[in-house]
Amino acid sequence: MNFIGIDLTTLPRKKTAGAVLDADLRLQDRASLGSDEDIVAFVEAHRPALVAIDAPLSLPLGLCCLEGTCSCQPVSPHKGRQCERELSTLGIGCYYTTKRSIIKGMVYRGISLKAELERRGHTVIEIYPYASKVRLFGPLPKKTTVAGRRALQALLQHLIPSVPSPQENLLSHDALDALLAAYTGFLYDYGRTEALGDPSEGLLHIPIRRR
Repeated sequence: MNFIGIDLTTLPRKKTAGAVLDADLRLQDRASLGSDEDIVAFVEAHRPALVAIDAPLSLPLGLCCLEGTCSCQPVSPHKGRQCERELSTLGIGCYYTTKRSIIKGMVYRGISLKAELERRGHTVIEIYPYASKVRLFGPLPKKTTVAGRRALQALLQHLIPSVPSPQENLLSHDALDALLAAYTGFLYDYGRTEALGDPSEGLLHIPIRRR
């Protein structure tokens, strides 16, 4: 039983990181993927229990798109999706899904990819690696810094022993996010996550707060 984490990018030319963990938290595979077809083929090859994607996978209720020229309007008077607003109340920042979103392309790509994977019979959940990191480890240096990558990778080694040590092979922040996504998928399958948001709009799954 495998769990796949996908750190989705906006465009195929910027590679998407993928990671596969098995039920014993052994790292089965890592990949740098291009097109949506590449991502789907990667998932199909591993036949996972579920796929955890780091990207918004739904639109706010009332919106059919994120185009400013369209007349569709969100049902809520508040910005973004309910799951994003709930994240903010937890003190975890994120990009809001609105018509002014700077990750509009990623949102469209995520929604399309989710639909295709579900059509093929896969279970797909939305996750947010930053929220997972905060819940699992607390504050860490920024992931884009060498110090942040080293700290996160060393901590992930305690959860996923087959992850290489940062001294031997320091992974990119995208690869680390894919591992966090896969691990969050593993936690979800074992009932160790909580869902934020409105089910009719789209849920975001984050690890249960550690005591």
